[in-house]
Amino acid sequence: MIIDKLSNAKLYYGVHPRIQKGLEYLIEHDLNSMAPGKYEIDGLHLYVLIEEYETMPKEQGRWESHRKYADIQYMISGQERMGYSTIEGMNLIERHEEKDHFYFEGSGDLLLVKQGSFAIFLPEEAHMPQISDSTPQSIKKAVVKILID
Repeated sequence: MIIDKLSNAKLYYGVHPRIQKGLEYLIEHDLNSMAPGKYEIDGLHLYVLIEEYETMPKEQGRWESHRKYADIQYMISGQERMGYSTIEGMNLIERHEEKDHFYFEGSGDLLLVKQGSFAIFLPEEAHMPQISDSTPQSIKKAVVKILID
């Protein structure tokens, strides 16, 4: 997992070429004006989801991971807590291989991700997004999905 401000994105360009492209996309586009939905950057290899929602209490959150895709979760507006853990020691409770979604029970750390910051979750790292910091709030977030092959 990586967590940082978008202004420091260039520090992570060497992690993977598509992570670089995804971070560049976040920097170069007016994300505030984009409507919720899916936007292709490079077909199924690289795309972004613009999401708007209300954060929720930790008790309503779900641990998830992916096997094929990394996520860059960028806070366009608002802030939320994002859970992080490795999948070792967690119990797999649901799998959707065709959608690359795996759900777990377990525990981990909750980190605050503020407006203008991003978190990168690599394949098989468990994360729990959409958690309220103290009270529910409206969020606008970009999730860049990056095929790691």
